[in-house]
Amino acid sequence: MEARDGIVQLMKHEILEEVWRAREQISAECGHDLKKLAAMLRREEVKYGDRLVHLPILRQPPAGKSGTSVRKPLPPTIAR
Repeated sequence: MEARDGIVQLMKHEILEEVWRAREQISAECGHDLKKLAAMLRREEVKYGDRLVHLPILRQPPAGKSGTSVRKPLPPTIAR
C-alpha cells in the first residue's frame, strides 16, 4: 500500500503544479492586474458561454427558521 500511496501523492503533486503553472501563465497574460483578469474572464465567458454550467442559487434559511416563509409585500397605503 505504501508504494501506491506514494504514487497517488506524486500524481496529486503533479496536478497541483500544473494548476499553479496555468494560474501563473494566466496572471502573467493579464500583467498580474485583477481588473484585466476580470475583463479577460468576461470575454472568455461570452466566447465559451455554451459550455458553462448555470446552477440555481440555493439560499439556506437562517438557523431556527423554516425555508417556507415568504416575505409579504406591504400594503400600498404604507409608504416605505
